[in-house]
Amino acid sequence: MDLLKAYEANTVSFIELIKKFPDSYFNSKPNDSTWSASENVDHIIRSEFGTARLFNSGSKKDPTRDTEEKIKNIETQFLDRTQKFQAFGVVLPSDGEKSKNELIMKFQKSREQITELIQIQDLDEVCIRFEHPLFGHMTRREWIHFNIVHTKRHMAQIEALQNQLK
Repeated sequence: MDLLKAYEANTVSFIELIKKFPDSYFNSKPNDSTWSASENVDHIIRSEFGTARLFNSGSKKDPTRDTEEKIKNIETQFLDRTQKFQAFGVVLPSDGEKSKNELIMKFQKSREQITELIQIQDLDEVCIRFEHPLFGHMTRREWIHFNIVHTKRHMAQIEALQNQLK
């Protein structure tokens, strides 16, 4: 599957999961150390918010870069849910009740912007405006893979949460 199709499929899967999550406990959490489904979605939106701006800012070619190795590293770390990561700063979810429909619309709009950029930009250029806290400077291709894998990680968290709250 090509990257654009994988990104679009990931977007659809995430939206379907959120739509199916019961409204009655979309903002609920089993304890204070766990995020609610709404907080997970808010976090994904916040973590992807600057992607379009990042893609449209400075970038450069790096002919020595091993993009496939970087992508494998991202997948290995983020799909292993035994590894815990601590979100901080602007990617932390906001406080309070959140509307499922509003979050879905924000997520969809953000993903649509990136989908357009995937089709017109050089995905193998390194984005130099922002350095990921764990993976350093990444190419657009690596960022897209990160967004996919990061979303999959939170989908698993949301599914586990749904089972806990039943």
